[in-house]
Amino acid sequence: MCKEKTTLRGSITVFASLSLLLVASFLLVLLEAARVKGLDAYSLMQRVNAMESVFSEYDRQLFEQYGVFLLDAGYGEQTLQFSQINGRLQSVSQKNLRPVVPKTLWKNIQNFYQMDVTDATVTGYLLATDYDGAPFRRMAVESMKAGYPAELAQKLYDGLQSSDYAMAQAKQSRSAMNQAQENIEIAKEEQARTAAEKNSQETQETKEEPTVDASVENPMDVVKAVQETDILTLVMPSGSHISTKSIQGKQMLEHRSLLQGNEPWQASGSWYEKVLYHRFLQTHFSCYGTNEFSGGALDYELEYIQAGKHTDRENLKYVVQQLLLLREGANFMYLQTDAAKRQEAYAMATALASAFGIAPAAGLIAQGILAAWAYTESILDVRTLLAGGKIAWLKTAESWSSSLSGLGGLLAGSAQAKEQASGEDYQGYLQKLLYLKAERALNYRAMDLMELRAGINRGDELRMDTMILALRADFCYVSDPLFSEMVTTQRLPEGQWEFSETAYYSYFSE
Repeated sequence: MCKEKTTLRGSITVFASLSLLLVASFLLVLLEAARVKGLDAYSLMQRVNAMESVFSEYDRQLFEQYGVFLLDAGYGEQTLQFSQINGRLQSVSQKNLRPVVPKTLWKNIQNFYQMDVTDATVTGYLLATDYDGAPFRRMAVESMKAGYPAELAQKLYDGLQSSDYAMAQAKQSRSAMNQAQENIEIAKEEQARTAAEKNSQETQETKEEPTVDASVENPMDVVKAVQETDILTLVMPSGSHISTKSIQGKQMLEHRSLLQGNEPWQASGSWYEKVLYHRFLQTHFSCYGTNEFSGGALDYELEYIQAGKHTDRENLKYVVQQLLLLREGANFMYLQTDAAKRQEAYAMATALASAFGIAPAAGLIAQGILAAWAYTESILDVRTLLAGGKIAWLKTAESWSSSLSGLGGLLAGSAQAKEQASGEDYQGYLQKLLYLKAERALNYRAMDLMELRAGINRGDELRMDTMILALRADFCYVSDPLFSEMVTTQRLPEGQWEFSETAYYSYFSE
């Protein structure tokens, strides 16, 4: 038998062809839509990479010395060099988008997310000196969080809070002494006038002083005479050396015109941040009595942050005066609680009031005597602190060092207060003073010292008002269509996908 040979023939109708074309077009459009979403996500990733790359160029020396991240947008100049930042953002983005592929087997694999960056422009920036230096303060706080948990910071904060009340008490002490002295002076004038009228009816050019018991010493006169002398000569330990370093104040942040950023800032001033910032200052800046810091324009850096003067001597003198006020307030508070000492002061006040014929003013004069006593004790306290000793914040009868009789001898000599092992040293009291200082002064003066030290250590001019902490930039990306190009036989008009997005980056932890 012979098998008949047949030929199979295939064909497709025009309708089927058009149907397949529509299905293929639909699938390609879906693929292109998915690719567009991928391009959007890809551009976001590239924006973040570019911003991180720029921010990785933070000033290394400032980080090593102070633990803070600051991006120098001045690049050694006194103005912001945004053209360099824009160029860097665009260069990094393009390099990531079109990486150089080595000649390997996989080189010809299709990249479905081919795109290019056409523009990268900085539109917003936050400088360290903006908002009175608040961004810098926040950066300093961030650097200290790991070492000081909230529980430890709470104890430090409790110790600092007493400073406000002590300073208020110091004002009351000075006021009480002035009022008592004023009453005595008025009484002196009245007695002199009365004596003059009795002795002669003629006008006398000089006034006669009343006769007062020589055994009754007026402590307020002693304090008044001491306050007119140089305070450093009165309290500095024998043989101590005071630094003679000085700076030029005209270029300090508080006195020059600063560059301004345009990014908004949300202020935060919790007690925890305040304590951490004070610890930052104490950790990275020197003060009188410390030798572990060197190379700065000033030796007494914390004193400069407190006082803002142009020489170490002036800064130390200002701090000593403030320490005297702080201790005077604390000592005045204690005297108000010690019945024996109040009785002793009242007895002396009664004698003085009787001598000047103003017995009703004995209570007022007693407060002035207590104020003078508190001041004298404060002089002894500061001498101990400057000598490296410790003084308890609130004293007791056992830790009190001065006696009401013979205050002049104590102040004229080199007597010091009793040291208490459980007390605070000079640096501890300096922290209490810094707690009372306005944040703007603390921030700007700390940055002053950073500028000055950078100029000495590395020889270039660093400006803190060109240091960026946060940046906002607009990016523009383009990409050619891929799957949608297969739908038609000719290129579609306006045939590029464009992605314009904004990226934000900062050194702060959110």
